[in-house]
Amino acid sequence: MKLRTSRFFATIIVALGLAVSLIPKYIFQICESDHLAFSSSYQPVMRCFWFGQVELFLGGLVVLSGLILFFRPTPDSRLAIGVLLVGLGLTIVLASVNTFFGSTCGHANSICQIGTKPAERIAGVLVMIFGFIMIVFAGSKGTNRNERMAPRITSDQA
Repeated sequence: MKLRTSRFFATIIVALGLAVSLIPKYIFQICESDHLAFSSSYQPVMRCFWFGQVELFLGGLVVLSGLILFFRPTPDSRLAIGVLLVGLGLTIVLASVNTFFGSTCGHANSICQIGTKPAERIAGVLVMIFGFIMIVFAGSKGTNRNERMAPRITSDQA
């Protein structure tokens, strides 16, 4: 994979990570707890708040892996980041399906159920797809450092 192509994919990965982080906060806003402290403990903390915090953290990890790929586009880093992105995408999808914890409330007409969770699932699947693309391109012919440096032995030399 050429440097330009690798940086293009890294930019898309950073944009996907930002989307994962911004969906619960700004695009499809979830229930927030503005004053989470002991002094305002009478205000209940909704489960959506913690779902948003988890998605913010996972989106930050996707952004970080995209930045690493942008500044260090080696075949080894493409493979490692590809595997990491597949795992992060799966975690994003599982978090939005209430697998890890009760991520959102059960109200069928809330914005969490209608907008946030489907958008997070789509973003998680896209992160997994780009992770698989990184894995495939990391193993493509001519990108392995050992193949470029090792002398080739032909049938005439043997």
